[in-house]
Amino acid sequence: MKALYFDNSLPRIVLVQAASLLYRQAALLPFSPTHYAEVPEPEIPNPRWLKVKNLACGLCGSDIHLMFMEMDPKCFPAATPGIARKYLGHELLGEVMETGNEVDGFKKGDRVCLRIDWPSCFQMELDPMCPQCARGEYMLCQNLGARELAAADAGCGFSPRMVMHKTQPFKIPDNLTNDEALMLEPMAVAVHAVLKHPPAAGNRVLVVGCGTIGLLIIAAAKAMVKDAEVTALARYPFQTEMARALGADEVITGRQDPYRRIAQLTDAKYFEGYFGNQILLGGYDVIYDSIGNDASLNNALRWTKSRGTVVIVGVNFKPGKIDYSPMWHQELHLTGTNCHILREASGASSFDIAAQLIAEKRLPVSRLITHRFPMDRWRDAVKTFLSKGSAGAIKIVLEHPSAH
Repeated sequence: MKALYFDNSLPRIVLVQAASLLYRQAALLPFSPTHYAEVPEPEIPNPRWLKVKNLACGLCGSDIHLMFMEMDPKCFPAATPGIARKYLGHELLGEVMETGNEVDGFKKGDRVCLRIDWPSCFQMELDPMCPQCARGEYMLCQNLGARELAAADAGCGFSPRMVMHKTQPFKIPDNLTNDEALMLEPMAVAVHAVLKHPPAAGNRVLVVGCGTIGLLIIAAAKAMVKDAEVTALARYPFQTEMARALGADEVITGRQDPYRRIAQLTDAKYFEGYFGNQILLGGYDVIYDSIGNDASLNNALRWTKSRGTVVIVGVNFKPGKIDYSPMWHQELHLTGTNCHILREASGASSFDIAAQLIAEKRLPVSRLITHRFPMDRWRDAVKTFLSKGSAGAIKIVLEHPSAH
């Protein structure tokens, strides 16, 4: 079968990083570590695994980060144990093909998505589990790399077929369409972000960035705390339209000075010092930063009211320069989130809550799917992602032939 994967080859990585200085899309060239090529068909390694036929999979920013090697070797994740071949695609929609005889709750034909993509105590079948996995926080597994997985070449969403440990799949409820199911994983990310620090009723909330995750944070925040006042910071007009459709009360656009507009919306006091040093006294109670780069975080810290909270949701693999003086000066709280967990404070998983919100609130999440490509046109999908402003792209989906 043909699958899209990243080959952890140092010579290829160095070559593409050098070529990227001259050609932005060097990661799409034949000598890149990213391949769409024939790989062995994965098989169930033991009775606790199941096999899945993938129908489609969304293209995530983390896939792009890996393809284009946008990771500084000095950043924290770069030192975590890895594998020689990383199969890409985790926002998947699949159907169960076959189950091991120790797999309960799944049968042939069930629609599933992938809940646990990160190697953890669950797939490694470690007993006892680390404290994090015991709490259901599989993305924070302390035993990463402690044992090889039973299926090292399991495949993933950009593979036509893959195998999963029985703890990995989430069974898609019958009341969700296939397109809604494709949005479940990113919606679970948004749910976990909001629940990491939920706004109180009447709180002023800002969502920085209106890509897929930012837009879904808007939807999750409005659905779970309806009296919260949610403002979105959007770069493109099509993002502004979608933010309003998902419930944003206000949208700050790229044509506006965000500092002055935020001062108007929150009754904050605006000051400007030397060298364009802009600050606010006052601002938002909670800010969710779905971008996570230096500029967005530096601004978020300056847009937060005293003793407010900034939640970092966006992924950034490049250590940079952050001005932390607003944190001590305004006694701010700064926290982060990593994907989703098995047990939120309510006891339900991020996926359960996401599915419930989509179904019961009839959130128009499927509208975020703006582009679809067949799997063999993955390069066109990536190019569209890189030109999302001119293409009007939000969520790009790659479809396997089995989907038709």
